[in-house]
Amino acid sequence: MGAVKSLVFFTKRIIILASVFSMLSCVNVFAAVDTNALNNNMLQNINDLRESLGLQALKIDSSLISIANIRSDEASDEWSHTRPNGEQGVEMIPADRWRGENLSNITDTEDVSEAAKIMFNNLVESPDHYDNMVFDQFTRIGIASHVEDGKITVAYMFSS
Repeated sequence: MGAVKSLVFFTKRIIILASVFSMLSCVNVFAAVDTNALNNNMLQNINDLRESLGLQALKIDSSLISIANIRSDEASDEWSHTRPNGEQGVEMIPADRWRGENLSNITDTEDVSEAAKIMFNNLVESPDHYDNMVFDQFTRIGIASHVEDGKITVAYMFSS
């Protein structure tokens, strides 16, 4: 009887350990995404586009990064420019400024440059998103990425 209990106990421990390792391997795949590199890559792509059109480069703004962090978290839960409270994302930026918001996402990638290229191209192909990136009154930007469950969600907040 003691040998059976030991075998059952040992088997349960193996199953638990296998489950933990399985969960950790899923988490680690996307924990490896360097969101700072992704955000910097996206900023470079946007500013390269602006430069090609003779426009001023956008400067990073810490208050817009804070807003973008909130929006990337919210958009990762509910894909929309409408916030959970019913307001539009741009309403987080003071109304006395020019303001705009772009959102993008991608799944199943760890390659930051490939993710940035795909998301940037998708934004360029969307007239409203393209217009935000090249609007000459925008001078500042905040970019933030949220990584969860195999999906990267990025928010871009534009302002004057």
